[in-house]
Amino acid sequence: MSGKKFFITSLILILGIFLLFGGMVFYIDPFFHYRAPNGKFYYELYEQRSQNDGITKYFDYDSMIIGTSMAENFKASLFDELMGTNSVKVSYSGATYKELNDDLMVAYRSGHDPKYVLRPLDYSLLVVDKDEIRTDMGEYPVWLTNSNPFDDVKYLLNRDVIINYTLPVILRYIRGVEGGYTSFDEYSYTGDNNVFSKELILQNVQEFTQGAEVAPTSEDYTILTENMEQNVVSLARMHPETTFLYFFPPYSMAYWGGLRSEGKLNQMLEYKKAAIEQMLECDNIHIYSFTLFTDITTNLDNYRDVAHYCPEVNDFIMKNIADGEEAQQSEYTGFGRITAGNKDEYLLMEKEYLNSFDYGQLLK
Repeated sequence: MSGKKFFITSLILILGIFLLFGGMVFYIDPFFHYRAPNGKFYYELYEQRSQNDGITKYFDYDSMIIGTSMAENFKASLFDELMGTNSVKVSYSGATYKELNDDLMVAYRSGHDPKYVLRPLDYSLLVVDKDEIRTDMGEYPVWLTNSNPFDDVKYLLNRDVIINYTLPVILRYIRGVEGGYTSFDEYSYTGDNNVFSKELILQNVQEFTQGAEVAPTSEDYTILTENMEQNVVSLARMHPETTFLYFFPPYSMAYWGGLRSEGKLNQMLEYKKAAIEQMLECDNIHIYSFTLFTDITTNLDNYRDVAHYCPEVNDFIMKNIADGEEAQQSEYTGFGRITAGNKDEYLLMEKEYLNSFDYGQLLK
């Protein structure tokens, strides 16, 4: 065989291999980049930043559970039972407010019209630049979220996608596994992978002190306002048909004790107040806060660190919000719903409680 003929033959072979594997990925589509799941195959859902965009675009749903790790242990089936919905859960561990809002915008652009959106508002992400995304968790798969077809090669000929996602789907099909996908109760669920323990949380804590007060800054207020406007409030204004169930998670009292030691407790409460006042401009944002549910927050055995709570707390949050929506009370009733009518009362109760609490008792 001549050198020219060998080159042409080798080139055809290589192109054929590329077409074979690219075609496999395109047809199986494990990240749902092109279409909804093929009913013949069983798909495992476990790659949040790669699969969530496709879930949001192509799955059938009328409500969404979205958020950071604070939302991972929610059960979509429980939400559907309580609220009469057909929901999906798309968690983004560690995501900024922008990342979550971007996914919500995908839902509307793809023709969905969610009745409810359930979403936590992490305290640690309030004062973050409105355009910040997490780049410290690996390369962000923009080739999956943008509309540029030419960079799809990063998906279609991706070694990891072929070996770890596409081939397992084919092997399950060959073994006769029934078509479907991981349930939205199981997707992103981490409850069985963690230890929830007071001893674990306090292992490096010697005492809780009262640090010198750190005042809020005008720069931080500007960052917060821009973050909330772009990534929380503006979408609610555009879609009054959706009820946005936004909640401040029940971080443990050890979290607040840590802020107090740093002198930043009241600073955080001021930022929270500003965020609440901004959200109250929209009637379709229903705000819940769980700081005063002390049976949860003072029991450190509910937590794996100062912020992350056990799945039973996720169930409680969901049931409480469902009860609060049914009650539709304008005054504070214990559901944690914050309205224009009870905002000042609630925030005063919260501030007094967090500032007067004996954090030393947590160490006993």
